[in-house]
Amino acid sequence: MKIIKSTISQVIIIGFLILIIFTDYLNPIKGFLPILWTSIIIWSIIYSINYRKGNATNELRFLTNNDDYNKIYPFVIGTLLSIGGVCTMIFIQEYLIFSSLMTLNGVLLIVSGILFIPNGVISIKDKELISVSGNQKNNIKIETLNEIKLFKNEIIFIDQNQKKYNLEHLNLELSDFSKISDFINQKLDKEIEIKTYYNNT
Repeated sequence: MKIIKSTISQVIIIGFLILIIFTDYLNPIKGFLPILWTSIIIWSIIYSINYRKGNATNELRFLTNNDDYNKIYPFVIGTLLSIGGVCTMIFIQEYLIFSSLMTLNGVLLIVSGILFIPNGVISIKDKELISVSGNQKNNIKIETLNEIKLFKNEIIFIDQNQKKYNLEHLNLELSDFSKISDFINQKLDKEIEIKTYYNNT
């Protein structure tokens, strides 16, 4: 049900953008919206390719609870845009440039779905450990990090003052526990106690 609601909201947003472009509303900037969207999708594809090739050496990704939806929606929206773009090119030829971009964006979205990478992230930057899951984001100074607890649905980071930084709504597999532990041990210059609770939720 959550996936259906999210897909409907995406369709409404795209429909609203199409309405803006086909009318005189926001006329000065409306021509740049499809190009901007194309650039964002291309950037995400390049980012996914680089991660899959192992070029993002200071970053580790893992599944969140929302990733089932995130895997599907590029194919749904991409297919709708591709079909809509082709139909627009055939029946409304005066919008040829826009309909071409619409079709291109649909194809690019499908490609981004094929190259999907999980949205849960642990990364190392500027002597900080950064963790992200959806709208949650934690920045923890590595020098203060003392302990990490891994669960199937969350990760808890604990600093030297026993302050906890929770990263929730995860969908970790057993293999993720090893990957996260190896990543932490390899990338940090200090020894961190890592406890795993795979059978606990």
